Amino acid sequence: MPDATPKGPADAPYDLSNPQVLLAWQRNHLANERTFLAWCRTGLALFGFSFVIERFDFFIRQIQDVPLFSGVAQKHLHTEAVTLSTFAVGVLVMVVAVWRFWYIRRCINTGAKVFSPVPDIVFTAAVVGIILGLFSVFWHLIAQ
Repeated sequence: MPDATPKGPADAPYDLSNPQVLLAWQRNHLANERTFLAWCRTGLALFGFSFVIERFDFFIRQIQDVPLFSGVAQKHLHTEAVTLSTFAVGVLVMVVAVWRFWYIRRCINTGAKVFSPVPDIVFTAAVVGIILGLFSVFWHLIAQ
């Protein structure tokens, strides 16, 4: 059985010879690409933030050796877990961005009238849950 999914503008389930339809089709693809790039920026920001956390931990450890700041931060903050988790969430954001880009592209090319928001909602809830979990673990480690 042949694959019924369109491969390009010529195979679309709507009339792309109409300039208005063609422009709407192009706008949808450009919006999808902008959204993909926004997700990528978010993933890169999480990568950068993980390095900032690690560098700040290094700074705190170095400042403990200075006699003037000897009592500032004597606790070990266990930032390795937070750093690695933030980096892992950044990787997850990038993977989901690629999956979402191809999913929406396929929906646009097949002429789907309704897009499911469930993957975005589930992923957002998961990221918020991970962030809150990391915050609570980090807070618990500091409070000890």
